[in-house]
Amino acid sequence: MKNSFDIRRLLLFWLLSFGIAVPAYYLLYEIMPNGFVFGKYFRMYLYHYQNPEQYIAIPCFFYGIIATVSADRFYRASFYGRIFWTAFIIVFTILISSPFGGMLWHLHDMQAGFYPKNWLKVLLLDGTLMGLQFGWLIMALSFPYSFLGILVSHLITKLGSQSFRT
Repeated sequence: MKNSFDIRRLLLFWLLSFGIAVPAYYLLYEIMPNGFVFGKYFRMYLYHYQNPEQYIAIPCFFYGIIATVSADRFYRASFYGRIFWTAFIIVFTILISSPFGGMLWHLHDMQAGFYPKNWLKVLLLDGTLMGLQFGWLIMALSFPYSFLGILVSHLITKLGSQSFRT
């Protein structure tokens, strides 16, 4: 049985997802009212607007890993199966990315001057919990960016599942 993890496919997923997500962000930034591409929570500091590439890189990184592992199953699936696999990849990517996004948000909060005495606990524990609590909500509020991301991830996963077939 062939190993489903292919480094070339992983690089394809990483480069394409990040290479499309960042220009799409800046395009939507110019189009959206007040440049609000990402969702925001009430009274939340908007560090993801100051550093959008960092917050985009996190889900692209995990998407690449998950899509690489799922590519062979995606390739063999029917039309509806591919929709299922796309949904699985998206949900799992958000679930895994959210804690890291929360930690990055807390790191940016500390860099802005809100530096607690127990910074490591805040960064690791509170950041993880905050990311799990609000990450999915921020993604849901990031319409149309998230919707475009779902469509593009389906197309990239389809391309990547067909690429490098032996």
